[in-house]
Amino acid sequence: MAGSDRPRPFGLQAPLGAWRALDLWFAAYAGLSVLLLAWGWARGQRALGWPALLDLGLLAAAALIRRISRDPRTRLPALLRLAYVPATYLVFYRQVQALWPLFRPAPLDALLVRGDQALFGFQPSLAFQAAFPQRGLSELFCFAYYAYYFFVPAVALTALLRRGYAAAERVLLATTGTFFACYAFFWLAPTVGPHFWFPPHLGPQPYRGYLFNHLLYAFTGRGEIRGGAFPSSHVAVALLLVLHARREAPRLWLPLAAITALMVPGVVYLRAHYAVDVAAGLAVGLLAAALTGALRSPRDPGDPHP
Repeated sequence: MAGSDRPRPFGLQAPLGAWRALDLWFAAYAGLSVLLLAWGWARGQRALGWPALLDLGLLAAAALIRRISRDPRTRLPALLRLAYVPATYLVFYRQVQALWPLFRPAPLDALLVRGDQALFGFQPSLAFQAAFPQRGLSELFCFAYYAYYFFVPAVALTALLRRGYAAAERVLLATTGTFFACYAFFWLAPTVGPHFWFPPHLGPQPYRGYLFNHLLYAFTGRGEIRGGAFPSSHVAVALLLVLHARREAPRLWLPLAAITALMVPGVVYLRAHYAVDVAAGLAVGLLAAALTGALRSPRDPGDPHP
């Protein structure tokens, strides 16, 4: 057929096939989520039935995408193969708060509060903003936290266009593994975070600032969950992507590093995380970077790409 003579997009030298490592990560996590949600439903938590059906639908959609992208000859099927997994991050993040009560009767925030108190002699997530209430500082931290939500598409797309499909896939495989590992940990050791734990226990409130405070609150006002504070997956993934950008998208890595450096204190200032959440997130990010090769020099002679 004439279509089979068309070169594959994004530097692909061979068919993608039915299964890639990224597909396996997704199928394993989504399949486990379905089983746990169904278990909770069978135990009488009827509200878990719809999330279970949603995850089954996602698995079916993933199977269809894999089928139409086994040997892509145009960009759209290849893009779909890369994009469908990160498109589910928020869905699975939101489901954490439905899953952790299957394992724990209450969150473990009291342990983290005691940890912060022992380390600092006070609660950084309460004292930081009280000591520095300037609107400009709040706006700066809101900008950094808001910008984080664009890290994944920025690094993955830049890697895709600059280095090809394999580079973008490496970035997304590392990111997906880190997110899903954090989510699974949240099931077993849930913590709701300062803005739910401390009075008024209402979750994120409108932040002080000018523009980015409103943009960030639009993301977090109803998007944050009760149960995903420790370790900070935001910090872990931000650091991981900074290190991967150094290899795969070098023009991005310095701006991303600067934003991450602001976000690290910012998430404590904005009461999204305890200080120990941030320290644990940095450790998880470094571990994920080490496991995925992001700590190698961008000019490492072992790098298969020029």
